[in-house]
Amino acid sequence: MSVEAFHGGAFFDAIGVDLRHLERSESVISADVLDAWFDPSPRVIAALREYLPFLLRTSPPNHAEGFVEEVARWREVPAECVLPGSGSSSLLFACLPRLLRPGCRAMLLDPMYSEYEHIIGDLLQGEVLRHALSEERDFEVDPETLLEGVCRLGPEAVLLVNPNNPTGQLWPRAGILSFLDQVPPEILIVVDETYLEYVGASESLEGEAARRRNLVVIKSMSKVYALSGARVAYLVAHPEIAANLRPWLPPWPVGLLAQAAAMEALRDPGYYAARYAETHSLRADLAARLAHLSPCPSRANYFLVRPPDAAALAARLRRRDIFLREFRSGLLAGRCLRISVKNAAQNVRLVEALS
Repeated sequence: MSVEAFHGGAFFDAIGVDLRHLERSESVISADVLDAWFDPSPRVIAALREYLPFLLRTSPPNHAEGFVEEVARWREVPAECVLPGSGSSSLLFACLPRLLRPGCRAMLLDPMYSEYEHIIGDLLQGEVLRHALSEERDFEVDPETLLEGVCRLGPEAVLLVNPNNPTGQLWPRAGILSFLDQVPPEILIVVDETYLEYVGASESLEGEAARRRNLVVIKSMSKVYALSGARVAYLVAHPEIAANLRPWLPPWPVGLLAQAAAMEALRDPGYYAARYAETHSLRADLAARLAHLSPCPSRANYFLVRPPDAAALAARLRRRDIFLREFRSGLLAGRCLRISVKNAAQNVRLVEALS
């Protein structure tokens, strides 16, 4: 059994995991992770600066009640359907083993975020059914093919990331709803919407998850709200499902500083809408400049490229403190690299290095 899933984050090798030289971060391009290129809302920064000593020394509300109410208000879902967590991975590790039995059979997209395969295959000792996405279709989900596979193989769960990581492809809300209406109701559908706000909140299934017993939605506030270091997320599920999961969450599930940051971020949608628009512009410009690497279409803050020798290119860039996401297994192994969108100056440096 593997100890952990493989992730990006190698850029900390250049900074130092002891955090004694954070000034090095100014010269490192961390395009191997999907952190936002922009800063959190000025409202977030102002609140943290004004109350930082209090937020650091003080225990948070026992069950993040205020954060839950704020999410419910902005997402228009009942508070009893919302479960808070210190990042989406924290919720996945706490909740998936309660939603699925050991030895279960679950269908995953391939390629897709590696933590799901780790939890199903390694921790639950389940059978991972991989639904391969076609590179000829730029890794878009083919709803008919997926539905046929689900009906033929009969998994207990289907796990999705939308927009998908690492491809950046969106499965439109209407298409997923049609899929949900056709799959057998006993099959659990888990949709990870970590990057959805880059596309638009109207594409979210949070409201549907509050009504459907076989749908769970995971929401991270890391990437779309520039809060990756704070570790804050939530899960939306039918009230009965949420009630069954809630006892398995620890007390103080989200730190006080993280709660304050997340709630101020939710209160400033205009700031983030502007940053998402800039992200799309930066991504389009960067992809156009890297046309020689055959970039794949994307709707999020990242995209795939297909260089002749992915491993050699990534190694060469690491020596210049530029880090891209490599893949050790699956359809993309040795063939593709994932690049996250950075600010304009860093994107110029990326283009120069990749040219």
